[in-house]
Amino acid sequence: MTHTDKAFPVEHAATSILNDFLALVASTFDAHSVVFFQPNSENSHANLLAHFSMSDSIDKNAIIAQGKGLVGWVLRNKEPLLYNVAEYNQPNLGYYTDETEDYIRSFMGAPVPGGGVLCMDSKKAHFFHENKQHLLHLFAKLIPQIQEIIKQSTCSDNVESYFRVLEQLADLKKRYSGWSSYLRKLLRILSVGCGFEYVAFASLSSKQNYYLVEGEYPPLLTEKEFSFSGGIVGWVFRNEEVVQSDGKGSAPTTPIFGKVDSFPAFCSSICLPIRVEKNTVAVLTLASTTPKDLNNELKLLTRLISEDLAQFLEVVSLRYQVYKGKNKGVSEDSTQ
Repeated sequence: MTHTDKAFPVEHAATSILNDFLALVASTFDAHSVVFFQPNSENSHANLLAHFSMSDSIDKNAIIAQGKGLVGWVLRNKEPLLYNVAEYNQPNLGYYTDETEDYIRSFMGAPVPGGGVLCMDSKKAHFFHENKQHLLHLFAKLIPQIQEIIKQSTCSDNVESYFRVLEQLADLKKRYSGWSSYLRKLLRILSVGCGFEYVAFASLSSKQNYYLVEGEYPPLLTEKEFSFSGGIVGWVFRNEEVVQSDGKGSAPTTPIFGKVDSFPAFCSSICLPIRVEKNTVAVLTLASTTPKDLNNELKLLTRLISEDLAQFLEVVSLRYQVYKGKNKGVSEDSTQ
């Protein structure tokens, strides 16, 4: 029996989707393990509902009492926690079955709205920082939305097929070998997984009020640079807001990039601003030449993807700055 068999209850689909979501969270933070606990009532103990780990020692039947250990502290106090484990001390996590817990040196947890805890750990000392707590909080806020969509969906197979994209994105980041290759593979995954004919990624150009289409799937453009003044993408750069159109109305469609010769007339589209440090630095576009049902599952999935891409862009940018700094230092040393 496969995991999409109708005999499986909705709870199975929920666990599978949440596990994929946590895999994406883990890849974003480079965490060793990410776990989600949820109580049956406000003051009851919490059960492990979903997890992702680099090890095979997670206790899938783990139960955490209110106030017990680090997870229990977040559960009871409903406050975020950042904790660095002193050497030779045990962190008292309560979700490992073996000595893995002895090697954990960093922990971060956030309360989930409506009840529950989203936590992660690392074997590296002082690995998590306060500036990452806000991002963890954003991921924690998405969990109830994912659960509600699963609960309301009449077809769990459809939901699973969408959210399986999260697992693919997590795997893609693990194999990261450079931005160009990553972007090319990412756009293809989104096109196939989300069911759009065309996906493009545009970033700010060095020329003021212009943007550059860095990648597209499939490749259609001969011209890559466009002004903010035309098309849906230009509008999103100017206004920093999401644009969604299902193409079912009678109103004429707005071009994606403005006037482009021999370019398909896309009638349905989603254009998402990608923000780094509260500034829109890029726009992710998914489009089709036929009307598209922009359901809640798809809207939430694309929101997750845009937030994850923003975080990944920040990491890639930091790596590039460090690389430039090292090269600059080497260059200066060679001239002395």
